[in-house]
Amino acid sequence: MTQAHLSNLKPGYPATSPGRFARWSGFFTAAPAILIVGVCSALPLLWMAGAVLLASSAVRAELHIDSFRAELMARTIGYNGAAAVLATLMGLPAAFVLGRGRGWFAKVMWVVLPAALLMPSLSYAYGWGQGARLLRISLTKHYGIEFVRRFGLTFAPGGIADTFRCIWSLAAWLWAVPAGLIGLTLRRLDTNIQQQALLDGAPLRITLRQLAPAIIASLAVVTVLATQEFAVYEPTGISVVATEVRMVFDTGAVSSATNPIAGPVIQGTGKEARGQAARAAAAVATAFPLLLVTILMALVVVWAALRTTTAEAISVGPWPRVLDASWVSVALTILFVLVNIGVPVWALIKSLQVHRPPLEIWNEFSPQVSGALIVAGIAGTVASIAAFSSAGRWTRGLLVLMGASFLIGGQLLAIADIRIYNRPGLTWAYDYFPVPVFAYIGRFGWLALAASRGTWSRPWRELRDMASIDGATPFRTALSVVWPLAWPTLIAGGLLVGALSMTEVPATVLIFPEHPQVLTPHLMTWVHMAHYDSMIEASLLMMAVVLIPALAAVGLVGLGLKLARRTGGLRRTGTNS
Repeated sequence: MTQAHLSNLKPGYPATSPGRFARWSGFFTAAPAILIVGVCSALPLLWMAGAVLLASSAVRAELHIDSFRAELMARTIGYNGAAAVLATLMGLPAAFVLGRGRGWFAKVMWVVLPAALLMPSLSYAYGWGQGARLLRISLTKHYGIEFVRRFGLTFAPGGIADTFRCIWSLAAWLWAVPAGLIGLTLRRLDTNIQQQALLDGAPLRITLRQLAPAIIASLAVVTVLATQEFAVYEPTGISVVATEVRMVFDTGAVSSATNPIAGPVIQGTGKEARGQAARAAAAVATAFPLLLVTILMALVVVWAALRTTTAEAISVGPWPRVLDASWVSVALTILFVLVNIGVPVWALIKSLQVHRPPLEIWNEFSPQVSGALIVAGIAGTVASIAAFSSAGRWTRGLLVLMGASFLIGGQLLAIADIRIYNRPGLTWAYDYFPVPVFAYIGRFGWLALAASRGTWSRPWRELRDMASIDGATPFRTALSVVWPLAWPTLIAGGLLVGALSMTEVPATVLIFPEHPQVLTPHLMTWVHMAHYDSMIEASLLMMAVVLIPALAAVGLVGLGLKLARRTGGLRRTGTNS
């Protein structure tokens, strides 16, 4: 198979340096990725920059940090930073299982741990809210209401217990992020240093010191992701930057004692043209201080990545049995999986007042779920096209732009796309699926580009060099060598974009897709209207449906790893020929 890939390149291609035809071939190979990134990432970023630079004096006044905004920023960073610390502490045992685990259990954990991330944050937080409600009812029944009030377990909206519930919900939702980042770092650490640490009697201290950059990066990443979520805080009336941005864009006013964010939001105000430009600019100005903090966090992640790269050995081989994950790490990982995934799902099921057959539930919500599948499928397909294009010809800066559009968050991306396309003549994009697809790719498209970036590592570059010596153009190299080996990984990147698009809350709630309709905005409506059974049934259905593309992506990643291992054999075969 691998020998055929090389032999297909030889006929008709003289061994000469690339000429004009090769340059044009490279341009057309890279063009789809450039166009997709330009529309989905660069255009919204440019609009945001213009919204701030060209804003009116009233909007620019929102950039000043007064006591209210300082308190808002402190509350936002404090709450979400606490969530990041909790998520990292919960993720550490799982990181040791992922990084030093063996056999089927470690492989299963790589699949199970991200399950919480695939749940809509709104549904996940709602599950923990129902769990808190069931706990309060149980304690009241057994110990009385005075016991519940004495220990502050009433979970009053915006109270201390309810705030901790929100922080815990975010931590339990995002804990797989530090587990994966630290676990991958642990797999690449120099095992000789860890064995020496065992002899010195300080294995944990030395290992944690080696993992310090990855731990710091995990704290920064989780903090950024948590600050972008408003659906966890808004139903309880807790004011953070994300909830303020949504309120400013929907109503034009920030929250206060007389204008609580817990009040009902009128649907459709985010799409009205009157005053929308001013509200959009004010929303960007409201988020601007947090964007500066996000940039700082991104620089911290870059620093940590550079420190990790310089401290790691790229090829360390298998680790000895003495460095395997301990039974304590395995036990804590199982406990956190049961708590972080099992408890909210159990609470949702337990809170159902009427248990209906699954087919009846599907018949009620199938139009919105089918709409979500259609939009997510289109987003995943477009993201896969970008991945294949970048695997054929890499263009510098695309991944940086995608990363920047991801960092600004789903709300600002949605606001930018609404303002760009809410214009006469662009109804085809604004009222139908293109605008949600643009927002989803701008939010998660970096995953697809990261998958294609893997095809530019050293083994793949050697394959490309051999093909270039045979006179192959970039397109012919991609068609005959790269794509046949890398297609599972590239498609998996697109599937991940599609799966996350189905459960994206901030962008979807603001855009409110209508043709076709999707389920997430209805979930937000049911939360405010206290439609418990509808909210629970739809959430459980969405959680089940999103597993389909997620499991398909996991299977393709496994197949891609097997094909990638053959690149070494392909390189040796090509050299011998």
